[in-house]
Amino acid sequence: MENRTISIAFIRNMVSGCGLPKRYCAELLERAGIDPESINSERARVSPTQLSLLNKWITDATGDEGMGHYRQPQKPGTFHALAHYQQTAVDLEQAIERNVRFYNLFDFGFSLALIRSGDYISYRLQADLGLTLTDWVYEQHLMINHRFLSWLSGSPIPLYRVNFNYPAPVHSGEYHYLFFSDTRFNQDHSEIIFHRQYLSLPIIRSTAELDDYLSRLPHELLQLPNQGSSYTEQIRRLLKKSLPDIPSYEAMAISLGLTPQTLRRRLRQEGCDYRLIKNELIRDTAIGYLLHDNREIKTISYQLGFSEPSAFIRSFKKWTGVTPHQYRDNHSLGADSLKSGDRI
Repeated sequence: MENRTISIAFIRNMVSGCGLPKRYCAELLERAGIDPESINSERARVSPTQLSLLNKWITDATGDEGMGHYRQPQKPGTFHALAHYQQTAVDLEQAIERNVRFYNLFDFGFSLALIRSGDYISYRLQADLGLTLTDWVYEQHLMINHRFLSWLSGSPIPLYRVNFNYPAPVHSGEYHYLFFSDTRFNQDHSEIIFHRQYLSLPIIRSTAELDDYLSRLPHELLQLPNQGSSYTEQIRRLLKKSLPDIPSYEAMAISLGLTPQTLRRRLRQEGCDYRLIKNELIRDTAIGYLLHDNREIKTISYQLGFSEPSAFIRSFKKWTGVTPHQYRDNHSLGADSLKSGDRI
């Protein structure tokens, strides 16, 4: 079983701006199966489900869908109203125009713009003059709205590029799973850019489908999206099937029907590379084994292609900051509580 994980930095950034008492935040972290002491670690890992749970609990506790990060609270139900407004649009262009018009009605501390430039379209978020937004606002707003617009049109909208106006964060290496695109930092604007041809995509979701989708928020928007056609995801699937053997980069390119140079270029366009995909797949698979069954560390190491357990232990500690034994001990209680208790 593969257990997708994300950097705890996503949770740290979300919690840091919510304005709730530290003790209460610590209780929520423990309830989600996260050691509060790990919140400042640069290598700790969590699951997308844990992120979704915390998002829901903090939203409920603050009465603010912006979770304290906006200049004015985003009252519960605001996103639902926006979603229904967009769902009745004819095509993606009208849906985005409605999105921009809707958000700009509120004093959240930022404005949105849809900018047409040649063959490309930019959906841009700009902080109000004199106001500094947290990185979390830019990251989450662009990600969530891109995912929702893709869902409305029934097709993932490939991004040409994603720009952010802040320095690369410590978890910038994971942005390829947020956008599957070339992502750049220290840019003049924060925006997602895509080809204008996608503006003509029809909105295909019914009201019944939308209501069902909204009933599963925030889980639907915060889970890693299905990008099965991306080269990143194709490689993950092939690597998973090949374990414990790991194909060389050249062999992987041949399996995908590409030259090594072409595959390298395609992965660069998705903001990724082969070594990173390989390490993330092994790390996440190891975490799944550690949390969800009782196989020995020695057995796990061989099943993941390591020649000896010590090599696996060293690599795992490099990825997560702790040994496999420590990871299992620290997370077993939280994993059990999530299985039997809280759900989205």
